[in-house]
Amino acid sequence: MHAAKSTLADYWIPTPKNLGEADAQGLRVLKQRQYVAVADDHIVQVALDAQSGLFRATLASELNPSGPLMKRDSEGRFWAPLDSDVATFTDSTSAQAAQLFRRMGRSEAHFSDAMVDRMLALSGVNESVLRDVLINDRPAPFLLEDTIRRFELDQKIQAQGLVAARERIKRFKDLEDAFESDCDENTLRMRRVFPDLPKTAALAIWRNTSAAERLHMHNQPGMPQRVAKEALMALRDIRLARAAEGIYLEAISNPDSDRLVLHMLANLANWPQQIRIEIRLGAIDADVFAAIGDARSPDRHLLIRQDDVYTVASSGPQSLRGAHNLYTTVWSLLSPEQRQALGISDDGGRSLQKVIRTQPSPSRQVVSEVLHFAPLPLTVKAATTQGRQAGLLLGGADVKPESTKSFESRVRDLYPEISDEDVAAFIDKRLQHDPSGVLSRLENEFATLRHELEIWRVEVPPHPTEGVEWSAEASAEQLQSRQTFSKKLLLAWQQKMLSVEEAADESFSSFIDFTDELPQLSARFQHVTELVLEARNPSVKLGRFLDSFPNLSYLVLEKVRMDGFDPGIFQMRDLQHLILKDCSLQLSEIDAEGLSRVETLRLLRLDGNPLGVVPHVGFMRQMKELYLGNAGLTSIPSGLERLSSLKIADLRDNHIVDIGDDFFEVPDTQDMYVDLRGNPLSHAAILRISEYLHSASMDSEIVIRVQEQVFDEVYELSEFSDSGVGSDSDGG
Repeated sequence: MHAAKSTLADYWIPTPKNLGEADAQGLRVLKQRQYVAVADDHIVQVALDAQSGLFRATLASELNPSGPLMKRDSEGRFWAPLDSDVATFTDSTSAQAAQLFRRMGRSEAHFSDAMVDRMLALSGVNESVLRDVLINDRPAPFLLEDTIRRFELDQKIQAQGLVAARERIKRFKDLEDAFESDCDENTLRMRRVFPDLPKTAALAIWRNTSAAERLHMHNQPGMPQRVAKEALMALRDIRLARAAEGIYLEAISNPDSDRLVLHMLANLANWPQQIRIEIRLGAIDADVFAAIGDARSPDRHLLIRQDDVYTVASSGPQSLRGAHNLYTTVWSLLSPEQRQALGISDDGGRSLQKVIRTQPSPSRQVVSEVLHFAPLPLTVKAATTQGRQAGLLLGGADVKPESTKSFESRVRDLYPEISDEDVAAFIDKRLQHDPSGVLSRLENEFATLRHELEIWRVEVPPHPTEGVEWSAEASAEQLQSRQTFSKKLLLAWQQKMLSVEEAADESFSSFIDFTDELPQLSARFQHVTELVLEARNPSVKLGRFLDSFPNLSYLVLEKVRMDGFDPGIFQMRDLQHLILKDCSLQLSEIDAEGLSRVETLRLLRLDGNPLGVVPHVGFMRQMKELYLGNAGLTSIPSGLERLSSLKIADLRDNHIVDIGDDFFEVPDTQDMYVDLRGNPLSHAAILRISEYLHSASMDSEIVIRVQEQVFDEVYELSEFSDSGVGSDSDGG
């Protein structure tokens, strides 16, 4: 119990001048404390009340808040205490549910108490969410509204007396399609990005958008990040709810529901564990969709799901027999003794269905694991909890307990292509000290990566040409290109198995056909040592993409626009080949200084960039090949004379007039080709080069090419590798 003060005035604080604006919830934050406005010039500090899920007034000196529960007024400007804590929270959940049903224009009398509880559970609506929605007069969570509507539709179809299951399923689908197709333009806009987004979800998301976000969706083919996150979370919640609702609805046939039922069967107290049942979709040679039992068991049954019914294939196509729903099919596989142990000896599959329906509804966590959903990234969990507490969009908060899967299963979920041998090695080497913690971190990293890419891939930016809009076909191509790139990144992450020191070097290469910026990702691809990207249009920007690749030894970017030298390159401790060709790169003095300290480089290629500043190369003692053609240079890079292993210095098509004295300190015996063609060299510079070579020793190896003149012997650049990348055997 909270010993509440007599009046809210005991908690009033004059509003400080440095207090920021209120957020969407009406909260203001100062020094990590939350405040709400109660008058034009006064605020009250509040803290979240764990029991009610609402905000309660508190004092800065209190560990536990003692003030009244607070709610915003109808205008959303000021907060006031609830009229009564007790009257609000002594109501039962069923009474609150009945009140909410009435407010939604529906009657709970159509459903049994057990069915109401199921609908609330399927929607993720718990007691705290119910209270919050009723007290603050918020819209009902869309998932509850959608679930109630579908349960009502199922009841109507049952009342029509349709006997055949296929007729019921078809009738439900027809009515559902009619409902979804009767939608407004805003829903259609969102479905251009997420075609499967239900109408109830789209309407709820649209209600929660700002004017700027609505304008964006009116004028652009993509979707703002925040809205896309809402849509992705809605689609996730919908799939979870509909998988579970299929256990209870008669006119539904959902493969996800069947997968869940199979899982529940395997967990029945007297289920015969020696039976192996596999479900495949459409064909005998299709991938296993769901399975229970020991894969090595001789008592093995293969079920083929096609057109909403199942046939049994024991040994091949010729043995296909029957066509029934999952319950009847599984019932037929059990012996009389096994049926008796389960209490389903009579009434065929219907009796097995009754057993499943009497079991507790599976939690959202269980459904997530059965459907192989990746765990939500931590950032999404925090945002989801806040949104649900506010009652804005989603259902109740999910409590995510520790995974019940074995370490082997969790490793296979992360790395589907991993072999049995590598699973054992992974567990032995990576999971020695904190197996659960390591796996949880990897699972969260992968979930975050998937989520970030989902958001990025639906963000089609404005057309790079001002005043031009994407055509429908071009917009679809942009989305497809982003989807392809996202899939490549996910596959690349899944190559990360053993520790970086023991893993084979991996490469990632891709053409880039989309526009705008590469994704900024939280994941780290430490195992990737070679990255090659080539843009096929001039509007691709690098952004902070390289932050995710800290261990590169070979980096090639071509026509990927760089706004300054990427600081992530400075962190690559084993970078040997750096090729940034035609990337619109301009170096600042700081960039040039940082580049000069990348001492591991053996090849540097920056041709085709308006560098502006000439980088110093004297610290790059392992350098063998240097390509700075058409780079806006006005002088030869300093430090060239210190590179005893240098074999190629391509400085063509720059603005070099004078050579400088340091260059002529290069020993003439060094096997090096210097190309200065296309530079406006002064007559004095050309004479100086001629004198340098004429006074060279008999063992001279250096070759300098100026315009069409070749001093010393003719030495064509084509004698070196076309890519400009020398082999390890090239001297030095």
